[in-house]
Amino acid sequence: MSLSHFDTWSYRRYVGWWVLTALAMALFASLSWAGGMLKLGSLLANPESYQSKIVRVEGIVANHHLKHIKRWANNVDRCVQTFTVTDGTGTMQAEYGANCAGAMDLVRNGDRVTLEARFDWTSSKAGVLNVKEVLAKMQVN
Repeated sequence: MSLSHFDTWSYRRYVGWWVLTALAMALFASLSWAGGMLKLGSLLANPESYQSKIVRVEGIVANHHLKHIKRWANNVDRCVQTFTVTDGTGTMQAEYGANCAGAMDLVRNGDRVTLEARFDWTSSKAGVLNVKEVLAKMQVN
């Protein structure tokens, strides 16, 4: 085995180790951020930091309203749900569009939910959660 062959192999192993380390760190950072649950009070206290960002929140559903939208041209049934979410540190309005046929997507008053939503701070100084996904739902009686 020549010395140049050993140097090339050593260099590849060294670079490969750094690449794997960087990928592992990036994966860990993205998973730890995505798993971070925010309190509504934090969103309301510092809205500029979260404007138009995807956040995860947990709270109790209240003031639930459902609007059924039927589009004849596309033959699509959509339900738009509006409700408030309360977590003990604050209360915020939420909006969620879902397929009406999927009862699993519907939330009800009193449900404890974990939401992934885009936070939007409106000109009227009220935060709105545009729900992308209901990650967890538990009915609380």
